[in-house]
Amino acid sequence: MSTSLTKPRNTKLFGAFGSGCVLLALAVFSSVSFAQSRGGAGSGCGPAGYVHEMSGAGTIARTSAKEAPTKVGDQFESETVFRTGPDEKTILKFADGQVVALGPNSTLHIGRYCFVAGDLRQSVSSLDLLRGEMRVVTGLIGETNREGMRISAGDSTLSILKAGGADFTVLVTPEPEETGAAVVARGEISVRTPYGPIYKIDAGQYAPWQSGRTPPPPLPITAAPAVVQAAVAGLWSLVVPTNAPVIVASAARMAVIATAATLAQAASNEQKLAGYVDAASSNVSIRSATGKALNAGAGNTFEAGTTFTTGAEGRAVLKFADGQIVVLGPDSIFTIDQYQFDPRDVKAGRAALDLNIGVMRVVTGSIHAENRDATSIAAGASIISILSTGPADFTVAVDTKGKEAGVARVSVGEISVHTPYGPIDKIRVEQSNLWGPENTPDQPVAVGTSLGFVQATAALQLSGLPDDAPVAVAAAARAAAAVAEANRAQAAANADPSNTRLQAAAVAAAEAASTATQTANAASQAVAAAIFASALTALPATASGPAQTLVALAPPLAMPVAPISPTVTPGGGVRATCTGSPC
Repeated sequence: MSTSLTKPRNTKLFGAFGSGCVLLALAVFSSVSFAQSRGGAGSGCGPAGYVHEMSGAGTIARTSAKEAPTKVGDQFESETVFRTGPDEKTILKFADGQVVALGPNSTLHIGRYCFVAGDLRQSVSSLDLLRGEMRVVTGLIGETNREGMRISAGDSTLSILKAGGADFTVLVTPEPEETGAAVVARGEISVRTPYGPIYKIDAGQYAPWQSGRTPPPPLPITAAPAVVQAAVAGLWSLVVPTNAPVIVASAARMAVIATAATLAQAASNEQKLAGYVDAASSNVSIRSATGKALNAGAGNTFEAGTTFTTGAEGRAVLKFADGQIVVLGPDSIFTIDQYQFDPRDVKAGRAALDLNIGVMRVVTGSIHAENRDATSIAAGASIISILSTGPADFTVAVDTKGKEAGVARVSVGEISVHTPYGPIDKIRVEQSNLWGPENTPDQPVAVGTSLGFVQATAALQLSGLPDDAPVAVAAAARAAAAVAEANRAQAAANADPSNTRLQAAAVAAAEAASTATQTANAASQAVAAAIFASALTALPATASGPAQTLVALAPPLAMPVAPISPTVTPGGGVRATCTGSPC
Protein backbone atom coordinates (compact mmCIF):
# COMPACT_ATOMS: atom_id res chain seq x y z
CA MET A 1 0.00 0.00 0.00
CA SER A 2 1.07 3.55 -0.56
CA THR A 3 1.31 6.27 2.00
CA SER A 4 1.62 10.02 1.86
CA LEU A 5 5.20 11.26 1.71
CA THR A 6 4.45 14.75 2.89
CA LYS A 7 3.46 14.41 6.54
CA PRO A 8 5.95 14.28 9.40
CA ARG A 9 6.35 10.96 11.09
CA ASN A 10 7.16 12.31 14.56
CA THR A 11 3.77 13.97 15.00
CA LYS A 12 1.99 10.76 14.06
CA LEU A 13 4.11 8.60 16.33
CA PHE A 14 3.73 10.93 19.30
CA GLY A 15 -0.03 10.93 18.79
CA ALA A 16 -0.09 7.14 18.67
CA PHE A 17 2.26 6.28 21.50
CA GLY A 18 2.77 9.38 23.66
CA SER A 19 5.98 10.57 25.24
CA GLY A 20 6.73 7.11 26.63
CA CYS A 21 7.67 6.06 23.11
CA VAL A 22 10.50 8.60 23.09
CA LEU A 23 11.95 7.26 26.34
CA LEU A 24 11.71 3.72 25.01
CA ALA A 25 13.48 4.69 21.79
CA LEU A 26 16.31 6.35 23.76
CA ALA A 27 16.66 3.29 25.93
CA VAL A 28 16.80 0.98 22.93
CA PHE A 29 19.36 3.13 21.16
CA SER A 30 21.57 3.34 24.27
CA SER A 31 21.92 -0.45 24.13
CA VAL A 32 23.11 -0.54 20.52
CA SER A 33 23.42 -4.05 19.21
CA PHE A 34 26.76 -5.87 19.22
CA ALA A 35 26.59 -6.22 15.44
CA GLN A 36 26.28 -2.48 14.92
CA SER A 37 28.86 -1.49 17.53
CA ARG A 38 31.57 -3.98 16.56
CA GLY A 39 30.65 -5.00 13.03
CA GLY A 40 33.01 -5.33 10.10
CA ALA A 41 32.35 -6.25 6.47
CA GLY A 42 29.52 -8.55 5.55
CA SER A 43 26.84 -9.83 7.85
CA GLY A 44 28.70 -8.75 10.99
CA CYS A 45 27.68 -5.16 10.24
CA GLY A 46 24.04 -5.95 10.79
CA PRO A 47 21.24 -4.54 8.64
CA ALA A 48 22.11 -1.39 6.69
CA GLY A 49 18.69 0.24 7.00
CA TYR A 50 14.99 -0.02 6.29
CA VAL A 51 12.26 1.42 4.06
CA HIS A 52 10.90 4.35 6.07
CA GLU A 53 8.15 5.50 3.72
CA MET A 54 7.02 5.08 0.12
CA SER A 55 4.32 5.80 -2.42
CA GLY A 56 3.54 3.92 -5.64
CA ALA A 57 5.02 0.55 -6.50
CA GLY A 58 8.70 -0.42 -6.69
CA THR A 59 10.92 -3.43 -6.07
CA ILE A 60 13.74 -4.51 -3.80
CA ALA A 61 16.36 -7.10 -4.80
CA ARG A 62 18.55 -8.55 -2.06
CA THR A 63 21.51 -10.85 -2.60
CA SER A 64 19.73 -13.58 -0.66
CA ALA A 65 16.34 -13.34 -2.36
CA LYS A 66 14.59 -12.66 -5.63
CA GLU A 67 13.29 -9.26 -6.61
CA ALA A 68 10.10 -8.48 -4.70
CA PRO A 69 7.71 -5.54 -4.22
CA THR A 70 8.97 -2.91 -1.80
CA LYS A 71 7.09 -2.48 1.48
CA VAL A 72 7.40 -0.01 4.33
CA GLY A 73 9.48 -1.65 7.05
CA ASP A 74 11.56 -3.80 4.67
CA GLN A 75 15.08 -4.15 6.08
CA PHE A 76 18.07 -4.33 3.75
CA GLU A 77 21.80 -5.02 3.90
CA SER A 78 24.78 -4.40 1.65
CA GLU A 79 24.39 -5.31 -2.04
CA THR A 80 20.69 -4.45 -2.30
CA VAL A 81 19.08 -2.87 -5.36
CA PHE A 82 15.98 -0.65 -5.21
CA ARG A 83 13.93 0.20 -8.27
CA THR A 84 11.09 2.70 -8.25
CA GLY A 85 8.20 2.80 -10.70
CA PRO A 86 6.88 5.80 -12.61
CA ASP A 87 4.65 6.89 -9.71
CA GLU A 88 6.87 5.98 -6.76
CA LYS A 89 9.03 7.84 -4.29
CA THR A 90 10.83 5.85 -1.60
CA ILE A 91 12.58 7.02 1.58
CA LEU A 92 15.34 4.81 3.01
CA LYS A 93 16.75 5.32 6.51
CA PHE A 94 20.18 3.89 7.38
CA ALA A 95 21.60 2.78 10.71
CA ASP A 96 23.94 5.81 11.02
CA GLY A 97 21.05 8.20 10.33
CA GLN A 98 21.73 8.65 6.61
CA VAL A 99 18.56 9.21 4.57
CA VAL A 100 18.13 8.53 0.85
CA ALA A 101 14.98 9.60 -1.00
CA LEU A 102 14.53 8.02 -4.43
CA GLY A 103 12.42 9.68 -7.12
CA PRO A 104 10.34 7.95 -9.81
CA ASN A 105 11.93 5.64 -12.40
CA SER A 106 15.15 5.33 -10.41
CA THR A 107 17.54 2.46 -9.69
CA LEU A 108 19.83 2.53 -6.65
CA HIS A 109 22.49 -0.04 -5.80
CA ILE A 110 23.56 -0.05 -2.16
CA GLY A 111 27.08 -1.43 -2.19
CA ARG A 112 29.05 -2.09 0.99
CA TYR A 113 27.49 -0.54 4.06
CA CYS A 114 28.83 -0.94 7.58
CA PHE A 115 28.07 1.28 10.56
CA VAL A 116 30.43 0.77 13.51
CA ALA A 117 29.05 3.04 16.19
CA GLY A 118 32.11 2.58 18.41
CA ASP A 119 34.65 3.43 15.67
CA LEU A 120 33.33 5.60 12.85
CA ARG A 121 36.68 5.33 11.02
CA GLN A 122 35.75 1.74 10.20
CA SER A 123 32.29 2.74 8.94
CA VAL A 124 31.57 2.85 5.21
CA SER A 125 28.59 3.69 3.01
CA SER A 126 28.51 3.04 -0.72
CA LEU A 127 25.64 4.34 -2.90
CA ASP A 128 25.45 3.88 -6.67
CA LEU A 129 22.60 5.63 -8.48
CA LEU A 130 22.37 3.69 -11.74
CA ARG A 131 19.69 5.98 -13.13
CA GLY A 132 17.05 8.44 -12.00
CA GLU A 133 17.16 10.85 -9.11
CA MET A 134 17.98 10.66 -5.43
CA ARG A 135 18.34 13.00 -2.47
CA VAL A 136 21.01 12.18 0.10
CA VAL A 137 21.03 13.52 3.67
CA THR A 138 24.21 12.33 5.35
CA GLY A 139 24.30 10.62 8.73
CA LEU A 140 27.19 10.08 11.15
CA ILE A 141 29.38 8.46 8.48
CA GLY A 142 29.10 11.38 6.08
CA GLU A 143 29.42 13.96 8.84
CA THR A 144 32.50 12.55 10.57
CA ASN A 145 34.17 10.15 8.10
CA ARG A 146 33.82 11.66 4.63
CA GLU A 147 36.40 9.21 3.23
CA GLY A 148 34.00 6.40 4.15
CA MET A 149 31.26 7.82 1.91
CA ARG A 150 31.35 6.53 -1.67
CA ILE A 151 28.65 7.97 -3.92
CA SER A 152 28.32 7.52 -7.66
CA ALA A 153 25.73 8.48 -10.24
CA GLY A 154 26.20 6.72 -13.56
CA ASP A 155 29.92 7.04 -14.31
CA SER A 156 30.29 10.14 -12.13
CA THR A 157 31.62 10.23 -8.56
CA LEU A 158 30.45 12.63 -5.87
CA SER A 159 32.42 13.65 -2.79
CA ILE A 160 31.47 15.57 0.35
CA LEU A 161 33.94 18.41 0.90
CA LYS A 162 33.23 19.62 4.43
CA ALA A 163 32.83 18.02 7.84
CA GLY A 164 29.27 18.21 9.07
CA GLY A 165 27.79 16.39 6.10
CA ALA A 166 25.50 17.58 3.33
CA ASP A 167 22.01 17.45 1.87
CA PHE A 168 22.07 17.23 -1.92
CA THR A 169 20.18 15.82 -4.90
CA VAL A 170 21.65 14.16 -7.97
CA LEU A 171 19.97 13.24 -11.27
CA VAL A 172 21.52 11.02 -13.93
CA THR A 173 20.51 9.51 -17.27
CA PRO A 174 23.25 7.03 -18.30
CA GLU A 175 22.45 6.49 -21.98
CA PRO A 176 23.01 7.05 -24.81
CA GLU A 177 25.61 9.43 -23.34
CA GLU A 178 25.53 10.29 -19.67
CA THR A 179 23.79 13.49 -18.64
CA GLY A 180 23.45 14.56 -15.05
CA ALA A 181 23.00 17.35 -12.56
CA ALA A 182 23.61 17.94 -8.88
CA VAL A 183 21.86 20.46 -6.62
CA VAL A 184 23.03 21.21 -3.07
CA ALA A 185 20.75 22.29 -0.24
CA ARG A 186 23.33 22.10 2.58
CA GLY A 187 27.09 21.62 2.72
CA GLU A 188 29.49 21.40 -0.22
CA ILE A 189 30.18 18.60 -2.72
CA SER A 190 32.33 17.96 -5.77
CA VAL A 191 31.61 15.79 -8.81
CA ARG A 192 34.10 13.99 -11.06
CA THR A 193 32.19 13.50 -14.31
CA PRO A 194 33.25 11.64 -17.50
CA TYR A 195 33.68 15.07 -19.10
CA GLY A 196 35.75 16.78 -16.42
CA PRO A 197 35.58 17.73 -12.74
CA ILE A 198 33.22 20.09 -10.94
CA TYR A 199 35.42 21.14 -8.05
CA LYS A 200 32.85 22.63 -5.70
CA ILE A 201 29.07 23.03 -5.58
CA ASP A 202 27.93 25.20 -2.69
CA ALA A 203 24.57 25.26 -0.95
CA GLY A 204 21.98 26.83 -3.22
CA GLN A 205 23.85 25.93 -6.41
CA TYR A 206 23.18 23.68 -9.40
CA ALA A 207 25.77 22.05 -11.66
CA PRO A 208 25.00 20.05 -14.84
CA TRP A 209 27.15 17.80 -17.03
CA GLN A 210 26.64 16.30 -20.45
CA SER A 211 28.52 14.77 -23.35
CA GLY A 212 30.54 16.98 -25.65
CA ARG A 213 31.27 19.85 -23.28
CA THR A 214 33.32 20.64 -20.21
CA PRO A 215 31.06 21.06 -17.17
CA PRO A 216 30.29 24.77 -16.65
CA PRO A 217 30.77 26.52 -13.31
CA PRO A 218 27.90 25.95 -10.83
CA LEU A 219 24.92 28.30 -11.13
CA PRO A 220 22.16 29.36 -8.69
CA ILE A 221 19.35 26.82 -8.38
CA THR A 222 16.99 29.32 -9.99
CA ALA A 223 19.01 29.01 -13.22
CA ALA A 224 18.36 25.27 -13.49
CA PRO A 225 15.97 24.10 -16.24
CA ALA A 226 12.36 23.68 -15.20
CA VAL A 227 12.55 19.88 -15.48
CA VAL A 228 15.47 19.81 -13.04
CA GLN A 229 13.76 22.22 -10.65
CA ALA A 230 10.59 20.12 -10.75
CA ALA A 231 12.48 16.90 -9.98
CA VAL A 232 14.45 18.49 -7.16
CA ALA A 233 11.36 20.15 -5.71
CA GLY A 234 9.61 16.78 -5.69
CA LEU A 235 12.34 15.35 -3.45
CA TRP A 236 12.91 18.45 -1.33
CA SER A 237 9.21 18.67 -0.54
CA LEU A 238 9.36 15.29 1.21
CA VAL A 239 9.36 15.35 4.99
CA VAL A 240 12.29 13.03 5.64
CA PRO A 241 13.10 11.55 9.05
CA THR A 242 15.84 13.11 11.16
CA ASN A 243 19.38 11.93 10.43
CA ALA A 244 19.91 10.51 13.92
CA PRO A 245 21.23 6.92 14.19
CA VAL A 246 18.68 4.17 14.73
CA ILE A 247 18.42 0.52 15.70
CA VAL A 248 17.21 -0.69 12.32
CA ALA A 249 14.89 -3.49 13.45
CA SER A 250 13.12 -1.28 16.01
CA ALA A 251 12.81 1.67 13.64
CA ALA A 252 11.46 -0.60 10.88
CA ARG A 253 8.74 -1.93 13.19
CA MET A 254 7.78 1.59 14.22
CA ALA A 255 7.59 2.63 10.54
CA VAL A 256 5.14 -0.21 9.86
CA ILE A 257 2.98 0.81 12.84
CA ALA A 258 3.08 4.47 11.84
CA THR A 259 2.15 3.59 8.26
CA ALA A 260 -0.84 1.58 9.41
CA ALA A 261 -1.96 4.52 11.55
CA THR A 262 -1.49 6.87 8.60
CA LEU A 263 -3.57 4.67 6.31
CA ALA A 264 -6.33 4.46 8.91
CA GLN A 265 -6.32 8.24 9.33
CA ALA A 266 -6.28 8.77 5.58
CA ALA A 267 -9.29 6.48 5.20
CA SER A 268 -11.08 8.42 7.94
CA ASN A 269 -10.25 11.75 6.30
CA GLU A 270 -11.35 10.46 2.91
CA GLN A 271 -14.75 9.54 4.33
CA LYS A 272 -15.25 13.16 5.43
CA LEU A 273 -14.62 14.56 1.96
CA ALA A 274 -17.77 15.04 -0.09
CA GLY A 275 -15.99 15.89 -3.33
CA TYR A 276 -13.67 18.29 -5.13
CA VAL A 277 -13.74 21.19 -7.58
CA ASP A 278 -13.10 19.77 -11.03
CA ALA A 279 -13.08 23.19 -12.71
CA ALA A 280 -13.90 26.77 -11.76
CA SER A 281 -13.72 30.25 -13.21
CA SER A 282 -11.94 33.00 -11.30
CA ASN A 283 -15.01 34.45 -9.56
CA VAL A 284 -16.17 31.48 -7.49
CA SER A 285 -15.79 31.34 -3.70
CA ILE A 286 -16.08 28.56 -1.13
CA ARG A 287 -17.15 28.91 2.51
CA SER A 288 -16.65 25.84 4.67
CA ALA A 289 -18.94 24.73 7.48
CA THR A 290 -16.55 26.42 9.94
CA GLY A 291 -16.82 29.74 8.10
CA LYS A 292 -13.44 29.66 6.39
CA ALA A 293 -13.63 31.29 2.94
CA LEU A 294 -11.35 31.03 -0.10
CA ASN A 295 -11.41 31.40 -3.85
CA ALA A 296 -12.36 28.17 -5.57
CA GLY A 297 -9.96 26.50 -7.96
CA ALA A 298 -9.45 23.09 -9.52
CA GLY A 299 -8.41 20.64 -6.83
CA ASN A 300 -10.16 22.25 -3.84
CA THR A 301 -11.91 19.60 -1.74
CA PHE A 302 -15.11 20.19 0.21
CA GLU A 303 -17.23 18.56 2.90
CA ALA A 304 -20.85 18.67 3.95
CA GLY A 305 -21.82 22.17 5.08
CA THR A 306 -19.84 23.91 2.32
CA THR A 307 -21.41 26.82 0.41
CA PHE A 308 -20.37 27.90 -3.10
CA THR A 309 -21.03 31.40 -4.44
CA THR A 310 -20.49 32.33 -8.08
CA GLY A 311 -20.16 35.83 -9.48
CA ALA A 312 -21.74 37.38 -12.55
CA GLU A 313 -19.47 35.35 -14.85
CA GLY A 314 -18.84 32.51 -12.44
CA ARG A 315 -19.12 28.82 -13.23
CA ALA A 316 -17.92 25.74 -11.38
CA VAL A 317 -17.94 21.97 -11.90
CA LEU A 318 -18.13 19.91 -8.71
CA LYS A 319 -17.48 16.15 -8.63
CA PHE A 320 -18.69 14.13 -5.65
CA ALA A 321 -17.24 10.92 -4.21
CA ASP A 322 -20.12 8.79 -5.50
CA GLY A 323 -19.76 10.22 -9.02
CA GLN A 324 -22.53 12.82 -8.74
CA ILE A 325 -21.78 16.05 -10.63
CA VAL A 326 -23.09 19.56 -9.99
CA VAL A 327 -22.43 22.40 -12.44
CA LEU A 328 -23.07 25.90 -11.07
CA GLY A 329 -23.90 28.85 -13.29
CA PRO A 330 -23.49 32.61 -12.72
CA ASP A 331 -24.91 34.50 -9.70
CA SER A 332 -25.62 31.31 -7.78
CA ILE A 333 -25.49 30.32 -4.12
CA PHE A 334 -25.36 26.58 -3.50
CA THR A 335 -24.98 24.66 -0.21
CA ILE A 336 -24.22 20.99 0.44
CA ASP A 337 -26.45 20.45 3.47
CA GLN A 338 -25.67 16.75 3.90
CA TYR A 339 -23.41 14.23 2.22
CA GLN A 340 -22.19 10.81 3.23
CA PHE A 341 -20.85 8.06 1.01
CA ASP A 342 -19.15 4.78 1.87
CA PRO A 343 -18.29 2.56 -1.12
CA ARG A 344 -18.65 -0.46 1.15
CA ASP A 345 -22.29 0.45 1.88
CA VAL A 346 -23.62 2.63 -0.94
CA LYS A 347 -27.27 2.19 0.08
CA ALA A 348 -26.53 4.02 3.33
CA GLY A 349 -25.36 7.08 1.39
CA ARG A 350 -27.19 10.40 1.65
CA ALA A 351 -27.00 13.69 -0.26
CA ALA A 352 -28.92 16.92 0.41
CA LEU A 353 -28.31 19.82 -2.01
CA ASP A 354 -29.74 23.33 -1.71
CA LEU A 355 -29.71 25.91 -4.51
CA ASN A 356 -30.57 29.13 -2.71
CA ILE A 357 -30.54 31.21 -5.89
CA GLY A 358 -29.15 30.88 -9.40
CA VAL A 359 -28.79 27.93 -11.74
CA MET A 360 -27.35 24.44 -11.40
CA ARG A 361 -27.15 21.22 -13.37
CA VAL A 362 -27.22 17.87 -11.53
CA VAL A 363 -25.97 14.53 -12.88
CA THR A 364 -26.74 11.72 -10.45
CA GLY A 365 -24.19 9.21 -9.15
CA SER A 366 -24.04 5.94 -7.22
CA ILE A 367 -26.09 7.15 -4.24
CA HIS A 368 -29.15 7.74 -6.45
CA ALA A 369 -28.49 4.55 -8.42
CA GLU A 370 -28.77 2.48 -5.23
CA ASN A 371 -31.51 4.49 -3.49
CA ARG A 372 -33.36 7.24 -5.36
CA ASP A 373 -34.95 8.49 -2.12
CA ALA A 374 -31.51 9.17 -0.62
CA THR A 375 -30.96 12.36 -2.62
CA SER A 376 -32.77 15.52 -1.50
CA ILE A 377 -32.64 18.60 -3.73
CA ALA A 378 -34.05 22.04 -2.97
CA ALA A 379 -34.22 25.11 -5.24
CA GLY A 380 -35.45 28.10 -3.27
CA ALA A 381 -38.64 26.97 -1.56
CA SER A 382 -39.26 24.27 -4.16
CA ILE A 383 -38.42 20.58 -3.71
CA ILE A 384 -37.19 18.45 -6.61
CA SER A 385 -37.72 14.69 -6.64
CA ILE A 386 -36.08 12.28 -9.08
CA LEU A 387 -38.72 9.86 -10.40
CA SER A 388 -36.57 7.66 -12.64
CA THR A 389 -34.66 4.75 -11.15
CA GLY A 390 -31.83 5.06 -13.66
CA PRO A 391 -29.44 7.99 -14.20
CA ALA A 392 -30.83 11.52 -14.23
CA ASP A 393 -29.43 14.73 -15.70
CA PHE A 394 -31.42 17.91 -15.18
CA THR A 395 -30.95 21.65 -14.74
CA VAL A 396 -32.83 24.06 -12.49
CA ALA A 397 -32.81 27.86 -12.18
CA VAL A 398 -34.48 29.82 -9.39
CA ASP A 399 -34.83 33.51 -8.53
CA THR A 400 -35.68 34.14 -4.88
CA LYS A 401 -35.10 37.89 -4.67
CA GLY A 402 -38.83 38.60 -4.83
CA LYS A 403 -41.64 36.11 -5.21
CA GLU A 404 -40.00 32.87 -6.25
CA ALA A 405 -39.78 32.08 -9.94
CA GLY A 406 -38.05 29.07 -11.42
CA VAL A 407 -37.66 26.60 -14.23
CA ALA A 408 -36.52 22.97 -14.48
CA ARG A 409 -35.28 21.24 -17.61
CA VAL A 410 -34.61 17.51 -18.01
CA SER A 411 -32.02 15.92 -20.29
CA VAL A 412 -32.04 12.37 -18.88
CA GLY A 413 -34.62 10.66 -16.66
CA GLU A 414 -37.72 12.20 -15.09
CA ILE A 415 -38.28 14.56 -12.16
CA SER A 416 -41.11 16.26 -10.28
CA VAL A 417 -41.10 19.63 -8.52
CA HIS A 418 -43.17 20.71 -5.55
CA THR A 419 -43.38 24.52 -5.93
CA PRO A 420 -44.98 27.17 -3.68
CA TYR A 421 -47.68 27.51 -6.36
CA GLY A 422 -48.53 23.85 -6.78
CA PRO A 423 -46.93 20.59 -7.94
CA ILE A 424 -45.32 19.75 -11.25
CA ASP A 425 -46.06 16.05 -11.33
CA LYS A 426 -43.60 15.06 -14.03
CA ILE A 427 -41.02 16.70 -16.27
CA ARG A 428 -39.85 14.37 -19.00
CA VAL A 429 -36.78 14.27 -21.21
CA GLU A 430 -36.34 17.44 -23.29
CA GLN A 431 -39.12 19.20 -21.40
CA SER A 432 -38.98 22.43 -19.38
CA ASN A 433 -41.54 23.69 -16.83
CA LEU A 434 -41.78 27.16 -15.33
CA TRP A 435 -43.18 28.16 -11.95
CA GLY A 436 -43.94 31.53 -10.45
CA PRO A 437 -46.83 33.71 -9.26
CA GLU A 438 -48.13 34.12 -12.83
CA ASN A 439 -47.30 30.70 -14.31
CA THR A 440 -49.22 27.48 -14.31
CA PRO A 441 -46.63 25.04 -12.86
CA ASP A 442 -47.68 21.96 -14.79
CA GLN A 443 -47.61 23.59 -18.22
CA PRO A 444 -44.47 22.54 -20.18
CA VAL A 445 -42.68 25.19 -22.21
CA ALA A 446 -40.61 24.65 -25.34
CA VAL A 447 -36.89 24.17 -24.74
CA GLY A 448 -36.12 26.71 -27.44
CA THR A 449 -38.09 29.55 -25.87
CA SER A 450 -36.22 32.83 -25.40
CA LEU A 451 -37.21 33.30 -21.74
CA GLY A 452 -34.17 34.15 -19.66
CA PHE A 453 -34.80 31.34 -17.17
CA VAL A 454 -34.96 28.72 -19.87
CA GLN A 455 -31.86 30.09 -21.55
CA ALA A 456 -30.04 29.99 -18.21
CA THR A 457 -30.67 26.27 -17.90
CA ALA A 458 -29.71 25.69 -21.53
CA ALA A 459 -26.38 27.44 -20.94
CA LEU A 460 -25.28 24.63 -18.59
CA GLN A 461 -25.81 21.83 -21.11
CA LEU A 462 -22.03 21.59 -21.50
CA SER A 463 -20.15 18.74 -23.11
CA GLY A 464 -16.93 17.33 -21.69
CA LEU A 465 -18.06 16.93 -18.09
CA PRO A 466 -16.31 14.27 -16.01
CA ASP A 467 -18.00 10.89 -16.00
CA ASP A 468 -20.27 9.85 -13.15
CA ALA A 469 -17.99 7.10 -11.83
CA PRO A 470 -17.13 7.18 -8.10
CA VAL A 471 -13.70 8.56 -7.18
CA ALA A 472 -11.15 8.65 -4.39
CA VAL A 473 -11.64 12.35 -3.67
CA ALA A 474 -8.20 13.33 -2.40
CA ALA A 475 -6.33 11.67 -5.28
CA ALA A 476 -8.77 12.99 -7.88
CA ALA A 477 -8.47 16.49 -6.44
CA ARG A 478 -4.67 16.38 -6.69
CA ALA A 479 -4.96 15.25 -10.29
CA ALA A 480 -7.40 18.07 -11.11
CA ALA A 481 -4.98 20.61 -9.66
CA ALA A 482 -2.03 19.09 -11.55
CA VAL A 483 -3.89 19.10 -14.85
CA ALA A 484 -4.99 22.70 -14.29
CA GLU A 485 -1.36 23.68 -13.72
CA ALA A 486 -0.32 21.75 -16.84
CA ASN A 487 -2.90 23.63 -18.89
CA ARG A 488 -1.66 26.96 -17.55
CA ALA A 489 1.95 26.03 -18.27
CA GLN A 490 1.08 24.89 -21.79
CA ALA A 491 -0.87 28.08 -22.47
CA ALA A 492 2.14 30.14 -21.40
CA ALA A 493 4.45 28.04 -23.57
CA ASN A 494 2.15 28.40 -26.58
CA ALA A 495 2.11 32.16 -26.13
CA ASP A 496 5.93 32.34 -26.25
CA PRO A 497 7.22 29.40 -28.35
CA SER A 498 10.84 30.60 -28.30
CA ASN A 499 11.06 30.63 -24.51
CA THR A 500 12.88 27.39 -23.62
CA ARG A 501 12.17 27.80 -19.92
CA LEU A 502 8.43 27.95 -20.53
CA GLN A 503 8.60 24.97 -22.90
CA ALA A 504 10.48 22.91 -20.30
CA ALA A 505 8.04 23.98 -17.59
CA ALA A 506 5.13 22.83 -19.77
CA VAL A 507 6.76 19.43 -20.30
CA ALA A 508 7.44 18.99 -16.58
CA ALA A 509 3.90 20.05 -15.66
CA ALA A 510 2.41 17.65 -18.22
CA GLU A 511 4.47 14.78 -16.80
CA ALA A 512 3.34 15.64 -13.26
CA ALA A 513 -0.28 15.80 -14.41
CA SER A 514 -0.01 12.43 -16.14
CA THR A 515 1.44 10.83 -13.00
CA ALA A 516 -1.23 12.39 -10.76
CA THR A 517 -4.00 11.27 -13.12
CA GLN A 518 -2.69 7.69 -13.22
CA THR A 519 -2.58 7.65 -9.42
CA ALA A 520 -6.13 9.01 -9.23
CA ASN A 521 -7.34 6.40 -11.69
CA ALA A 522 -5.77 3.60 -9.64
CA ALA A 523 -7.31 4.95 -6.43
CA SER A 524 -10.72 5.23 -8.09
CA GLN A 525 -10.45 1.65 -9.32
CA ALA A 526 -10.06 0.61 -5.69
CA VAL A 527 -13.27 2.52 -4.84
CA ALA A 528 -15.08 0.81 -7.72
CA ALA A 529 -13.80 -2.57 -6.52
CA ALA A 530 -15.15 -1.88 -3.02
CA ILE A 531 -18.57 -1.00 -4.46
CA PHE A 532 -18.56 -4.12 -6.62
CA ALA A 533 -17.56 -6.33 -3.70
CA SER A 534 -20.31 -4.82 -1.57
CA ALA A 535 -22.85 -5.51 -4.32
CA LEU A 536 -21.72 -9.14 -4.57
CA THR A 537 -22.08 -9.77 -0.85
CA ALA A 538 -25.61 -8.37 -0.99
CA LEU A 539 -26.73 -10.86 -3.64
CA PRO A 540 -29.06 -13.56 -2.29
CA ALA A 541 -28.02 -17.18 -2.24
CA THR A 542 -29.12 -19.25 -5.22
CA ALA A 543 -29.83 -22.89 -5.83
CA SER A 544 -26.32 -23.32 -7.14
CA GLY A 545 -24.67 -22.05 -3.99
CA PRO A 546 -24.25 -19.20 -1.50
CA ALA A 547 -24.04 -15.52 -2.34
CA GLN A 548 -20.88 -14.40 -4.14
CA THR A 549 -18.24 -12.83 -1.90
CA LEU A 550 -15.05 -12.87 -3.96
CA VAL A 551 -13.63 -9.37 -4.11
CA ALA A 552 -11.08 -10.55 -6.65
CA LEU A 553 -13.86 -10.82 -9.21
CA ALA A 554 -14.22 -7.02 -9.35
CA PRO A 555 -13.45 -5.84 -12.89
CA PRO A 556 -11.10 -2.92 -13.40
CA LEU A 557 -12.84 0.38 -14.01
CA ALA A 558 -11.43 2.09 -17.11
CA MET A 559 -11.28 5.80 -16.35
CA PRO A 560 -10.29 8.23 -19.09
CA VAL A 561 -7.01 10.08 -18.71
CA ALA A 562 -7.65 13.78 -19.06
CA PRO A 563 -6.03 15.42 -22.07
CA ILE A 564 -3.51 18.16 -21.43
CA SER A 565 -4.63 21.15 -23.44
CA PRO A 566 -4.70 24.90 -22.93
CA THR A 567 -8.27 25.04 -24.18
CA VAL A 568 -10.36 22.47 -22.39
CA THR A 569 -14.02 22.14 -21.60
CA PRO A 570 -14.42 22.09 -17.81
CA GLY A 571 -14.72 18.76 -16.11
CA GLY A 572 -13.67 16.31 -18.81
CA GLY A 573 -12.32 13.60 -16.53
CA VAL A 574 -9.78 15.39 -14.35
CA ARG A 575 -9.53 18.78 -16.01
CA ALA A 576 -8.18 22.22 -15.56
CA THR A 577 -9.93 25.54 -15.01
CA CYS A 578 -12.25 27.00 -17.55
CA THR A 579 -9.71 28.43 -20.00
CA GLY A 580 -11.14 28.67 -23.49
CA SER A 581 -14.41 26.94 -22.64
CA PRO A 582 -18.02 27.98 -21.98
CA CYS A 583 -17.08 28.00 -18.30
